[in-house]
Formats: sequence, structure tokens, C-alpha cells
Amino acid sequence: MWAEFNRAMSRRAIGAALLAAAAIGVAGCAALTPKTPEELVHDRAEQRWAALIAGDFDTAWTYTQPGYRAVIKQRDYAKRFGGAGQWKGVQIHEVTCEAERCKVHIRLTTKVMLPNFFGQEVNGYMDEVWVRDEGQWWYYQAL
Repeated sequence: MWAEFNRAMSRRAIGAALLAAAAIGVAGCAALTPKTPEELVHDRAEQRWAALIAGDFDTAWTYTQPGYRAVIKQRDYAKRFGGAGQWKGVQIHEVTCEAERCKVHIRLTTKVMLPNFFGQEVNGYMDEVWVRDEGQWWYYQAL
């Protein structure tokens, strides 16, 4: 009876081990699937906006295209932004890509810092352009 019980348990253990190995294999394959350009740009746009909302202009600057960074130095990047509003949140609605260019449609929530409207939050929609250069996706910042 014990021998029969041990055989049944070992079959279950082997079955469970095989099932676990298969699950790990499937999860590993999914992790190795390369992201689409839309997914890559979506992630980078979110990261850039997280830096801007946090006031980390040094990090936000690193998402601009190499040609822009060659002209506008990191220490000067924050000077390009005014103080009329404080960014509170961003939602990426859509990313559409062509071969070397993507358009990101975002909703930006801003707290107004101007007299007569101080403290009010407004939502605006805008499109950003991202370009691929040197194998990476960059926010296209006009000079």
C-alpha cells in the first residue's frame, strides 16, 4: 500500500514539476518578446513626463534627441519652461508609429499658477513627436 501511495505521489510531484517548468518557460518566452515601437515610445514618454512632473529637468533632458542635446545643455533645459502652471498628471491616450517617427497623443493636467485662475486645474490635449535615432526613441524637441 505504501509503495502504491509513493508511486502516486511521485507521479504527482513529477507532473507538478513539469507544469511549473512549462509555466516558467512560457513566462520566459513572453519576457523575451521584443516590445513594439508603440510600447517602447509609450514607456519612454511616461518616464519623461514623470520626470517633468517631478521637476527633474535634468532627467527629462536625457529623453530629447541627440541633436538637441548637442545644442541645448542639460543645465539650460529648465530655462525653456515657464512658471504659469504646475503639471499634475499625464495620460497617454495613443501612440502611432511609422518607420522612424511616432506621434504620442497625451492628456496633460495642469494646475494654473496665474492670478485670477490660481489653483484651478485644467486638462489639455497635445501631440508629441518621437523619433528614432542611434537605435533609440527620443522626444523631438524643437530648437
